Amino acid sequence: MTSKSMLSDNIEVLRLDIKNLVMMIKEQYKKVICSINTLNSDLALEVINNDGEINRLSEEIDYETMIVIAKYQLGASDIRRVMTINKLAYELERIADYAKNIGEYVITGKKMNVGKTSDFISDFDKMFDVILRMLETNLQAFLEEDKNLAREALLMDNHIDKMYQNNFNDLLVDFKKTTDEYEQHMISRALVLNKQIERAGDHLTNISEQILYLIKGKKLITK
Repeated sequence: MTSKSMLSDNIEVLRLDIKNLVMMIKEQYKKVICSINTLNSDLALEVINNDGEINRLSEEIDYETMIVIAKYQLGASDIRRVMTINKLAYELERIADYAKNIGEYVITGKKMNVGKTSDFISDFDKMFDVILRMLETNLQAFLEEDKNLAREALLMDNHIDKMYQNNFNDLLVDFKKTTDEYEQHMISRALVLNKQIERAGDHLTNISEQILYLIKGKKLITK
């Protein structure tokens, strides 16, 4: 096997690792959404425990990209491809962290016996839906190196920003309406989660921009 074909095989394995990482994160968000709707602390704990596996895969991708760079003489396009994979793994790992934090919120609400735990973040469902669509669209854009799909994913973040602000305003109203100490605690945590989900959208935007950089061979300049 030639060095060129070995390099090609290594890059393909890394691409499949990114695909697996996205699939794992999608599953995490689906589970945590279910745990919110049912206030299922066992399912939330499963999400928390699974986060370690996602971290390990992300670290493995980071390590393997460095090995590829050190081992092979890479042309400009291969360097962009490998470095894009490295950066995508980082962004995806951060997105996964937010699912874990939501799982912790569910468990805390259950322990504190706050009946409105799910109600406080019930409007987050629309944000989760956009996050999942951005994940799917970005993955397809990455695998197919399709700039139109990357741009489509990029624009979805505008919806998340609007929903974030609406959720923020609603949670502040909820906080002012209650005098229950435990409810106020859970609303405060919900405000943090709201910001983290908005940040997940930012990380997905970074992924879209990295894919466009990979395809176009130059950094995307955004206004």
